[in-house]
This record gives sequence, structure tokens and C-alpha cells, in this order.
Amino acid sequence: MFLDSKAAIYDSKRNQDNLKAVVDLGMTGNKDPLQVVANNLTIMYSEMIRGNADVYDFMGQPYREGTAVNPGPGSSERGSHTAIHVFVGDPREPSGEDLGNFYSAGRDPLFYCHHANVDRMWTLWQYFLPSNKVPDKRITDPDFLNASFLFYDENAQLVRVTVKDTLDNLRMGYDFERVDLPWLDYRPPPQTLKAKIIRTGTTAPKAETLFPLKLEKVVRFQVSKAKKGKADELLVLENITVDTTKFLKFDVFVNDEDDNALELDKAAYAGTYAQVPHKTANKTATTSIRLKLTDLYDDMDIGDDDTIVVTLVPRHQGPGVTIGGIKVIENPPATSSS
Repeated sequence: MFLDSKAAIYDSKRNQDNLKAVVDLGMTGNKDPLQVVANNLTIMYSEMIRGNADVYDFMGQPYREGTAVNPGPGSSERGSHTAIHVFVGDPREPSGEDLGNFYSAGRDPLFYCHHANVDRMWTLWQYFLPSNKVPDKRITDPDFLNASFLFYDENAQLVRVTVKDTLDNLRMGYDFERVDLPWLDYRPPPQTLKAKIIRTGTTAPKAETLFPLKLEKVVRFQVSKAKKGKADELLVLENITVDTTKFLKFDVFVNDEDDNALELDKAAYAGTYAQVPHKTANKTATTSIRLKLTDLYDDMDIGDDDTIVVTLVPRHQGPGVTIGGIKVIENPPATSSS
């Protein structure tokens, strides 16, 4: 329905090669539609269920006056959300307009369809997905709940709306259609080829010898675990300095036994970072991400290992990302999200 040039939802500034293609949420460039679908299901399972330790891992880190521009994006924001923006944006335009750049995204009517679906993902995560992964999905911080925005209503009257007024879509008078969620149970199959990983681990350098790291090619290194045994742990990539004017993306794998970065439907896939190009004062920003490893340890039978081998795979071309450090930490006990 988006192809009718006479329709109100048409925009000429879209990637012509992708108008009828299967959306590639992984941005891997894989041309096999079946593999792309498998990758997509894995990404959705990872960012909605497997990769989050607390509410902020999904929603994003708190952003207050005086904090960094992007202290830490949520799993959906830096995953499937960004992928759609870049997939639709027009490469014929100098900055990927319309949907592929922050400043122009709202010019494409597809923006509103896309973000309605992002809201649906939030609603699913909050109310319908299993709570055993993140027991407390509430944010009680008054800075969040009382943050307000000004809008004109249907009578052209200026009204103030707070975040707490918008957290329940039913109170706002609408609901989402119930549809099948094929990614809901798409946990990757166990992957336990230890022998090859042991050989790789002996040749991979230790992380502390590489960082800070300019990520311009595939890189593999060892990271010490925080605790030996069946630990509940997180992989933290910190002080990620990015060129905000570029599309940037990299994927993270743990103990991956091969170099086929076109396939994401495997236990070794830990998560991703991606950004929509946007302008900031000095064209740079510093952020961080956290990836929960608990299920990955189980799926790969590496809970008793002392170290893991991490592989970073850039999906963008050229420079633009510098990672300050990487470490494995224990998941802190659950506390009230305030």
C-alpha cells in the first residue's frame, strides 16, 4: 500500500531496491530470504526477551539534564527500530533522507506506522511477555513519570501531557490487534562446539591489550568472566564514542565457532548496537550498552568457563566507532526502577 504514488502515505525518498524486499533487521546484506527471516526472528527474541536484565536495558538508560546525549539506548531502539529507519531511507539522498536520518524521518508517513509498531513492542514487553526475565518492568522515577510535553489538541488548544499519562494505551482509548508472534519462542538452538573455541581462545588477545578500540574490522578477543559457575552476568561495552552523523552498527558474538557473520540465528549471537544518523553539537556522542549473558551461557554450556571469546562485527563502512572498554559484570540484584 506504500507503493501508490497517489496515496497520502507515499514518499518518493525511499530505497527503491527495498520496496518489495524482505526487511533485513540485521543489516547483514544476506540475500537468502529464508536466512533473513531466521535472522529477524533471532533479533526480535534477543531484544525483547533474551538480552535484557532490567527495565532500563529495554527502555534505555535515564536521560536527565546534565547527562550525556545518549547515555544508553534500549534494546529495541538500537536494534530493529534503527534497522527499519536505515532499510527504508533513500541511498540516493546525501544523508539517507527521509526515514534514514533523524532530522527528516518525520517527513515520511511510514514514520508514524513504524513508531506505532515500536509502541506495540513496548506494550507487548510491558504487559504480555513473560516476567521471569525482568520481574519488575516499572519505572517509578519521578523524573521520568513527570516529564511533560506540550501539544495542540483537536481544538488547537495547547495542552501539557506527562509521561505517566501515556503509559497505558487502553486509558488513551486504543488497543493493538492480537497477532501471532513467531519470534516469541525463537530461542536459538544449543551451540556447544567447545574444542574449536578453546583453540581460538588461546590465540585471541586479551581485551585489556586492545582497548580503547577503533572498530573498523572484525575483531576477536578474550574477556574474563566476573564469576565462574552458573552466574547471572552481563557484557558491558562502555564509553562507545560514535560519529553521530553516520549510520553505525556492530554485532556482538560470544564463543562463535565460525566467521559466517551473515547468520544470526545461533546461540553465539549476543546482541547489537546501531544508530540512526543525527546531528549533535560536535558530531560525536558517547554511550554504552549492556547485553545479558545468562541464557547464552546455558545455550552454549560455558557457565563454568573462566573466560569468553567476544567477536565484534561492524556492519558499517569505514571509521566512526571507538569503544573505550569491555567487561563482564555480575547482574545486580533486582531493585525498584527509580
